[in-house]
Amino acid sequence: MKIQLLTATAILMISSSAYAVDSQFERTLSISGQPDVYVSTGSGNVTVHAGNDNQIHIEGHVHAGWSLFGLGGSVGSVKERIQKIVDNPPIAQSGNTVRIGESSDHDLFNNISIDYDISVPESAALNVHSGSGDVEIEHVGRWVSAGSGSGNVRAHGIHGPSELSSGSGDIELEQEGQGDVKVKTGSGNIKVRGFNGTISGRSGSGNIEAEGRLTGAANLSAGSGNIELHLTPDAHFNLEASTGSGDIHVHFPGAPEQGDNSRHHMTAPINGGGAPLEVRTGSGNVDIDSH
Repeated sequence: MKIQLLTATAILMISSSAYAVDSQFERTLSISGQPDVYVSTGSGNVTVHAGNDNQIHIEGHVHAGWSLFGLGGSVGSVKERIQKIVDNPPIAQSGNTVRIGESSDHDLFNNISIDYDISVPESAALNVHSGSGDVEIEHVGRWVSAGSGSGNVRAHGIHGPSELSSGSGDIELEQEGQGDVKVKTGSGNIKVRGFNGTISGRSGSGNIEAEGRLTGAANLSAGSGNIELHLTPDAHFNLEASTGSGDIHVHFPGAPEQGDNSRHHMTAPINGGGAPLEVRTGSGNVDIDSH
């Protein structure tokens, strides 16, 4: 019993120490015009939202990983490294180009994560990536590229072209302006609202749902999942749809008669035809309609 109590106490002490070695920093940068902002973090969450028109405000939350102690790192040495990061965070500015999180000092950042909360002007162009963490972007971005190795990627109120990706996580996009859309995930669902342009989407295993105005070519594919596409009535395209095991339903002016709803392949010009619209799923239903 005493040994068990001592073991539990030791684990608690290590746990308390591990959670104690964290800190944070804040920086405010002045900019003029439309900034280009690059953000990267090895293992942390990134949130970007609208702020002052001539400033970029950065909050970084720095914390250590559990495996530091297995690598022989002491609490003191970890605290020293974190303090170095806090004193001199990985932020670089050249005119209206700002880079956050980039560093060549791999030893300093080994097993240390930084979560970022960043406010930028609405007109900023964003390139945001996390090795393993969620990425959230709210009502900013004249152009957005965002991705995560293993986390969800959500972007709402984007004003221009968007390219979102995740190795294993859900993708969610709400667009408020014109711009082509590219979205892909290895395993997760994809949901797109309000796109106005072309669209390309792929999910290895998950559903795809997209709604908006199609003005050019489109390609949606899923390894295993349903695909739903809701388009404005003025869309016109040459459809090629297929499913390995599922039904295809097209409720659109000019669609062929669908007496047999179990067909697995369909090609047809819709609304007089136009750019190609390719929709494929290995196992799932395909639904296309106008709204």
